Amino acid sequence: MSLKSPTLKQQIELMRYALPRDLGNDLILRVATRDDAEPLAQMVGRVFGRENFDANVAAYARHYTDETHPIIGPSNVLIVEDTRVDKIVSTMCLIPQTWTYAGIPFPVGRPEVVATDPEYRNRGLVREQFKTLHALSDAMGHLVQGITGIHWYYRQFEYEYAFDLGGGRVCHFSNVPALKEGEADPYRVRAMTPDDIPFIAPLYDRACARSLVTCPRPESLWRYFLDDSPLARAYRLPFQIIETTDGRVVGYVDCSHDIWQDVIVVGEIAAAEGQSLRALTPTVLRWLKAHGETESAQQNKPVNAVYFALGREHPLFDAIPELLPRTRLPYGWYIRVPDVPRLLRHLAPALEDRLARSAMAGHSGALKISEYRRGYKIVFENGKIANAETWQPTVDERGDCGFPPLVFLQLLFGRATIMELREFFPDVWANDEPTILLDALFPKQASCVCAVG
Repeated sequence: MSLKSPTLKQQIELMRYALPRDLGNDLILRVATRDDAEPLAQMVGRVFGRENFDANVAAYARHYTDETHPIIGPSNVLIVEDTRVDKIVSTMCLIPQTWTYAGIPFPVGRPEVVATDPEYRNRGLVREQFKTLHALSDAMGHLVQGITGIHWYYRQFEYEYAFDLGGGRVCHFSNVPALKEGEADPYRVRAMTPDDIPFIAPLYDRACARSLVTCPRPESLWRYFLDDSPLARAYRLPFQIIETTDGRVVGYVDCSHDIWQDVIVVGEIAAAEGQSLRALTPTVLRWLKAHGETESAQQNKPVNAVYFALGREHPLFDAIPELLPRTRLPYGWYIRVPDVPRLLRHLAPALEDRLARSAMAGHSGALKISEYRRGYKIVFENGKIANAETWQPTVDERGDCGFPPLVFLQLLFGRATIMELREFFPDVWANDEPTILLDALFPKQASCVCAVG
């Protein structure tokens, strides 16, 4: 699973970008070393904490620059150093991982912890690092990069909001059902251990089946999230087991330690097959309320609700609708696809399967997709994708459909249909038969990605 040590190809790619690279004004772009761990931790803690130092982000940075980190390690961390004052002033890291699209695995690079000292902003330092990070990600064979981050910012670096991030329902503490006098909880909640993985992993896999894009979680990744060593606690996910009073495991829940905008955030909840989710939820809500109140006292932050950040749709929302009066709209994953035809070729089995089950089954012909300044062509032969390649639209040959740059990614990743995009964007268009074909190839389907963080 580890990709922390650069391969020969990665080293060649880094040599191409001449790291360390002189950026001028005494600024050097280089790969981190283990000696950078504490200075880097202090810098990102200040940047992310703004008025208050963010100890969690600092601890995370301290760990991922350690050679023992199972996924990242210092070779995947870029820093900009002001050599005049021996100070780290900007950074980002790359987290290699694997996602799936309609069940098809594809390699992904996730940029994270993008931070610049306020005194050094607006100098193009992030742009320079992205050039190198994208080259490194490509050298690792990643077909896609994905990042979560502040509004608009990553659009500057060829990222598009391609599918949902978060969103869900809120249960106010006042709605949490209280036990009646003399009543005992039929379930209990305890911390997950590695021994629980064989039972819980299939529940996660079953939940992922509802999502177009997912992040598979092999046992090694579960163990990574459950690592309780002092250094690893920065990224440890607080998974909890839901079990009956006699110890029979019936589900699990993941909730944050941090209070975010007066709520405790739940990122995952699942019940075993044949187990009523509605039956166990009151116990879980009572535990979440108590957990939130404890964290509120320790962090000196107000908390009054549980935010189930489970996407637009989830079985929990059907199980307890009367307890979830408030909806939070999702944000979005920023997605970058450096070579769209290459990704389409990789995903061809899923696209061909959709086509075979549509009114366009057995289709032959070329679909020319314009992004105005560039385009793509998908060639079909008897319902199979014979090729996908770049194609250049012209004034005389505008193609079969058109999208503003990067907007096609919203269709590809199921965020919207072609007709919805035509309503959103006046410069999205499609001819009659291509509209039917696009509907068949790229149906709207939600994604809820629990990525490696």
